[in-house]
Amino acid sequence: MCDNFTVKSAPTFDNLRGTYEELWCNYRNKILNSVITNDASYVFLSVYGAQGYLDEMALEKGTKKFDLMQYFDASNLPVMKEKFLEVMDEYLDEYDKVGREVERFTTFEQLYAHYMNH
Repeated sequence: MCDNFTVKSAPTFDNLRGTYEELWCNYRNKILNSVITNDASYVFLSVYGAQGYLDEMALEKGTKKFDLMQYFDASNLPVMKEKFLEVMDEYLDEYDKVGREVERFTTFEQLYAHYMNH
């Protein structure tokens, strides 16, 4: 019934701004490093956080829905890393669809200058 009465968001160039970068900054290294150190509880917490973020983006921005948690297996963490990186690539496709490029900086000074000018 909700589907009949609610207006669904759709990804746009403007509303996706910074969302991939946030996924990268907040979750990518946490998941990769915790898989390397074989820290299952930290992998779980990081993936759980990433899942919440992806759910929020699907609801608020209209991006594709992802189910990362289905891949969590404490006895096989490398699969989680692989699946998370695949989801990141698929999320990047959302950027491509709206013509947005990832904002990248090679130095901290470039990042600082960029954000201090906004």
